[in-house]
Amino acid sequence: MSGENKSLIKESLENIGYGVVKLKYFIIIVIALLLEIFTLTIYLLNNEKIINFDLFNASILYGATSTIIIVLAIGCLVIMKVDRVRDKKKIYYLVSFKRNYQKLLSKYSKEINRFVKSFDSERSDIDLKMDYAIALEKIYNSFLNEFSKIEISKFLKSAFKYESDHISKEKLFYGKFSSFSKPDELRKINTESNLAHKNFRREIDWLEKSLRLTI
Repeated sequence: MSGENKSLIKESLENIGYGVVKLKYFIIIVIALLLEIFTLTIYLLNNEKIINFDLFNASILYGATSTIIIVLAIGCLVIMKVDRVRDKKKIYYLVSFKRNYQKLLSKYSKEINRFVKSFDSERSDIDLKMDYAIALEKIYNSFLNEFSKIEISKFLKSAFKYESDHISKEKLFYGKFSSFSKPDELRKINTESNLAHKNFRREIDWLEKSLRLTI
């Protein structure tokens, strides 16, 4: 439960952080517009002789402010360009990871489902149930070995670790079952495995949603 809460807190903080990054563009533009309005107001007030501010100084201030706005606009465009490039790379790595993962899942899921169904339905022959458990342990071991070889980018490490933990726990569950472990221990492993896979799906979903926010 504590692991799930930490994951939710992390997800919330990452969502807030991403929103703040996007909000900076809006803040920069608003500040620039306010500066422009301020200098224009001073210029108009000077022409009406409302304040003692000579036209030469007002012109210099107006020009300097306009230059600052142009620089800010260019900087904003550069930052947006960098973010778009960064997000495009992330999208590429995410799609590549999902494709490789799906290939492995397709490779092993049919065999896993067949043995799990036989394992769950077997209630009279303990030796046969043990054979199913041993077979599943071997399948998950091969699955884990191939999954571990998938190359990932840094931002995918959390998702990768969650699913790696899930596959490891599945392998451990059937290994423990075939060695006559206690039911409480098996239930604990099963719960941890389900939580790890749930966190994996949540992490992937969050990455997909966040990358769709590209400006």
